Amino acid sequence: MKLTVLGSGTCVPSLTRNAPGYHLEADGMQILIDCGSGTLLQLERSGKSYRDIDAVCITHKHPDHCADLMPLIQALLATPNYTREKELHIIGSGEFIRHYQKILSADLGKYLNFPVQWLAIQGELKFGPFHIVSCKTVHSQDSIAFRFESRGKSVVYTGDTDYYEAIEAFARDADILIADCSFPEAMKAGGHLSARECGLIARNAAVKKLVLSHLYPSGTPGEKIVQESREVFDGNVVLAEDLMVFELSD
Repeated sequence: MKLTVLGSGTCVPSLTRNAPGYHLEADGMQILIDCGSGTLLQLERSGKSYRDIDAVCITHKHPDHCADLMPLIQALLATPNYTREKELHIIGSGEFIRHYQKILSADLGKYLNFPVQWLAIQGELKFGPFHIVSCKTVHSQDSIAFRFESRGKSVVYTGDTDYYEAIEAFARDADILIADCSFPEAMKAGGHLSARECGLIARNAAVKKLVLSHLYPSGTPGEKIVQESREVFDGNVVLAEDLMVFELSD
């Protein structure tokens, strides 16, 4: 698998951190994990193309995680000299799927000329080379985390969540854990993880690499945020940056 960070930021505008979005590929299949505002431009900057996306996995319906989903579909419909033929799969909780089906039908439904497959994930599903697992998170009514497994490697993305023990079991032995590291411990906010809590999850889940992402512009130096995680987790800790790439070889 190959993971590209398209957006390591939040809903707060930043010149250095785009809204949440990640690109994951394996065996020629490409998935967007969340699709916040600006994700399409970040795809272009990373050398990828929106036209090649096979599926979009959305953690919840807050705008900073799905604002570019409609622009993605519109771009696939309106690009000159291009006709989309393959299905676009949209994967999320049942609540998100029901919510977004209504939006798409009202805004672009009559223009759709390619198939959209809605997949309400309940626990797990197989998608091409990926085994995708989900679990409920402590954030909003529809929020979920995702685990992607392929060829013996695993990537876990917490999405937005507060600390709870079930996420540790969910992330067990992951090669990469992308964690909601919204704030340092001193600015802990409900519904989100602090840097120290990210470290606790990584330690208790015995993950191989912890990637701190969903970073608000708190004014805290990145080194201090990483250090807070390292105080409880002695493994590999990385502060996410936009367009950062991680290779997971067999």
